[in-house]
Amino acid sequence: MKKPIKKKILIILMVSMLSIVMFWWIITQNGDASSSCLEYYAAMENPPAGALMWCEIGEYFSWKSTLPVNADFEPLNIFHTCQGDPDNPAIMMIHGYPTSSFDYAELMQELGEDYYICALDTPGYGFSDKPKRGYDYSIFDDAQLVDYYIREIAAFEDFDLLTHDKGDSVGLALLQIYQAYAEKPYTITHHLITNGNIYLPLAQLTAGQKVLLHPVSGPLVASLITGTRFTQSLTDSTFAVPLPQSEIDSYASIFNYQDGMAVQHEIIKYLNERAENEVAWLGALAKCEIPTTLIWGELDAIAPIAVPDYVWDHYLQNRERPAGYWRVPCADHYLQVDVPDLMANIMRTIIAEDEIPAEIEENLCQALKIK
Repeated sequence: MKKPIKKKILIILMVSMLSIVMFWWIITQNGDASSSCLEYYAAMENPPAGALMWCEIGEYFSWKSTLPVNADFEPLNIFHTCQGDPDNPAIMMIHGYPTSSFDYAELMQELGEDYYICALDTPGYGFSDKPKRGYDYSIFDDAQLVDYYIREIAAFEDFDLLTHDKGDSVGLALLQIYQAYAEKPYTITHHLITNGNIYLPLAQLTAGQKVLLHPVSGPLVASLITGTRFTQSLTDSTFAVPLPQSEIDSYASIFNYQDGMAVQHEIIKYLNERAENEVAWLGALAKCEIPTTLIWGELDAIAPIAVPDYVWDHYLQNRERPAGYWRVPCADHYLQVDVPDLMANIMRTIIAEDEIPAEIEENLCQALKIK
């Protein structure tokens, strides 16, 4: 009986060693090393039009992480874009996981005539740098980046804040920075929070998210999956209407910029940081002086309606400062992509602070004011 057992152990050890060698070979391969999105697309014969246009209307600025663990890394190139007339009221948009500011392309077009809108890609996302091998991606660091951007790059005096998905967490961490200022360098006039897992006990993470988050399977899967396959999975599960191929190509190319799929395990770990801090963040939201509105796509299975319902009931409904809650029955997780026209009308109505109707309709879809 001993020999078969030894043989099995030997086979397991050999398979394990082979897996480790293959994994190490995969993660040490050089992917895209472009220093900018313009360089990246210049090397393509037929770059996707949507992503290329987004690249061309943006710019870069330099920023160094505030975390001591990242001290040995050089300053990062951070991609951002601002659209509209700087004399118009301002809006700051913060994107979610795993995508980028490109999510807001259509919404910016809808709002561009009336507002001055800025958005950036946080490290590890979009066209910003995606450092590997030990870089610590952090919600708190992203919030410091956004605070710096507002003060030094966009130079906003006052603005409305729109956040989505992971950006909701960044926005709540930003509120802590904002509330800690003795003299505020800017004024957030309204905070609009859209679909995201802002209360994780009620979230419904996908099997793919759980695999990517796992410390063993996450790095391996991230090193093997392609931007195209990743985008296809995303569009099948999080958009009300599947994206056309041209949009899939754009999203995939952005994921592949600087070999971005390789960092998916690292950047999804924001969920761990979220779990550790969300009670404190939501408590700060309940005491916050900034008017706040939840806007939620009802078709979302990952951040289901139970999530905003809980946050509304426990943190927003009875607070002193104004708060509101809207649902969009025809929208999924990416409501800014599903219904950008309707989303723009909701935002205009809320920001204007005029008499708020009970519903807003656009293209046969009604947004309903719940509270």
